[in-house]
Amino acid sequence: MERQKIGHHYRISVIGNGNLAYRLSIALKTNGHNLEYICGRDLEKASKLAYILNKPEYSTLSTTKTVATINKEDVADSEIVVLAVPDNSIEHIAKELYNCTSDKVNNPVVLHCSGAASIQLLEPFPQHGVLYPLMTLSVTKPVDFSIIPFFLESNSQYVADILTNICYSVNSEYKFASSEERAKLHLAAVYVSNFVNYLTGLSYELSAPNHMFLMPLAIETIRKAFLYGHPSLVQTGPAVRGDSATIGKHLALLAGHPEHREVYEMLTKMIITKKNI
Repeated sequence: MERQKIGHHYRISVIGNGNLAYRLSIALKTNGHNLEYICGRDLEKASKLAYILNKPEYSTLSTTKTVATINKEDVADSEIVVLAVPDNSIEHIAKELYNCTSDKVNNPVVLHCSGAASIQLLEPFPQHGVLYPLMTLSVTKPVDFSIIPFFLESNSQYVADILTNICYSVNSEYKFASSEERAKLHLAAVYVSNFVNYLTGLSYELSAPNHMFLMPLAIETIRKAFLYGHPSLVQTGPAVRGDSATIGKHLALLAGHPEHREVYEMLTKMIITKKNI
């Protein structure tokens, strides 16, 4: 991963009203970029985000007033337009935006932020790329962008320079990756984030009101998994030990929880199988 000092700020508009748009917009404006528009189908949500971005604590390095809009024509004159939207909306929104910019002399650089979507969805635009943050983001939880790795892709050196400038401005590390490599990373992220979160939810149901005591174990498990050559080298528990007595006790406790039992049996079987390979 690289962290390069370049130092340049841009006139940026963001299309989207979700978690990514919220956190990325705040990071960009806080670090000096001129956030011109927040564009989304829900004007109320866009207006709330624009109001937050115009607060003094987010505007010390940028005096540009951020405006909420539902019209993609408004964002067409920005230097950069970031599509912070769901994957299944990128192609449709890109086409709508292209219809607003195709007759302009200076087209914006258009970026999407998806891990799974190909850069090819933005091909109609002369200058385009991908700015993918490998991190779970939520409106309700602030995040330090210096711990977020970005995976980048561009169709030109000009866009590559813009992407690296943006990463430097928010103090994030970055790496250029193909659409295929990025898609694999996105899939891997589902395992360590979404699936782990689902399993943690199941653990809450079993351990409440003592679930908070599981947090040190969860943190240490993830930390240890990444310190060695492969997480399988530090796998612990009854399945890897072949402790059928404990497994039987666990299954008995799950007799009234069919969802839990199904997950437990499947994962136990897979751990045992992997140990025996």
